Amino acid sequence: GKSFRALGRDGQERGGDGSKSGGAGAGPAGVADAKTWKDIALSFAGKLVTAGWSAVKACALVGVHRTTWYRRLSPPTPTGILVPHPDRAYPNRITDTEADAFMELLNSKEYANLSVTQAYYRMLDAGHCFFSIAAAHRIVARNGQNGDRREQRTGTGPKRAKPIIHATAPNQLWSWDITMLHGPGKHTFRLYAILDVFSRRVVGHRVEHTETAALAAALINGAVTENRQRPAVLHADNGAPMRAGSTLQLAQSLGITLSYSRPRVSDDNPYSESLFKTVKYDLDFPRRFQDLQHARDYMAAYFADYNANHRHSGLNYYTPDTVHEGRVDQARQRRQATLNACHARHPHRYRNKPTAPPAPAHAGINHKTNQLSQTA
Repeated sequence: GKSFRALGRDGQERGGDGSKSGGAGAGPAGVADAKTWKDIALSFAGKLVTAGWSAVKACALVGVHRTTWYRRLSPPTPTGILVPHPDRAYPNRITDTEADAFMELLNSKEYANLSVTQAYYRMLDAGHCFFSIAAAHRIVARNGQNGDRREQRTGTGPKRAKPIIHATAPNQLWSWDITMLHGPGKHTFRLYAILDVFSRRVVGHRVEHTETAALAAALINGAVTENRQRPAVLHADNGAPMRAGSTLQLAQSLGITLSYSRPRVSDDNPYSESLFKTVKYDLDFPRRFQDLQHARDYMAAYFADYNANHRHSGLNYYTPDTVHEGRVDQARQRRQATLNACHARHPHRYRNKPTAPPAPAHAGINHKTNQLSQTA
């Protein structure tokens, strides 16, 4: 009977002797693109169907799905001009006039400070019905009023200046804050802590039942006395003890300039916040302290270890005491000697010779420094 040309494994049309044949769409090396070979396969499937094969067997032989063959027999009708769904003229579509009338009433004095839902149902009770509540929310969102529609308070005074403070050595900038510690039952304690921003050393702390201006003043005075140094600037947030008159008078008597965060700006006091997170995320940190003395003993031991042994990421992993006391060069030389010895033993493990970096030369609040890590 009849002879047909079959497709090989590589998609090439072959004769009965297995030789490749060129054709329409063939490239310079006799290789056709996928569409050309798909047309050849479907043409061959058509010849098989004409010869009495079933469409399923013919398509299986040439390696195409039967739905492809049926689509070839009945190609889809070319689509016309497509109109986006929002622009289609449905008979039930809300007109711009209706939407504008609703928004005008919504923004009137009677409804301006109400949520969309409250305003809609009050309009309904007053005899105004434009469309459904869902449509009302869509129209309000389209007009950009789906947030808080109430009149916002505007400050009457000048905006608080952004604090920008820079430190290049210890005792130039201190930062302090107060956080809560959980005690037995519903009891809570307050942890006061002051740290040097440049060295991250905790220069003063205390744990008390409450936070008061008198305790804050005692903390600052004790830190200056114990360290035999006063900072040029003492930074804090806007808590009551920070802005108390006694704190201001003490700072003036000591020759310290006070700096404050802007209201509702959490990033303006990042060093103290980072310290408190490090304290509370420590694996040994108690969920609750037994009493005030327990909290005091724990925090005293913790900060002593923190200053002496904590390798701080913001200091290139030197300890706060090392930076505060000016011993970074010696510590760096020891690290470099260890790295040199390791490199000498295993030079093949390194692409470049390892180098121990120094501690950062500056730190600051809202100053162009490296971003703080989430923990101290």
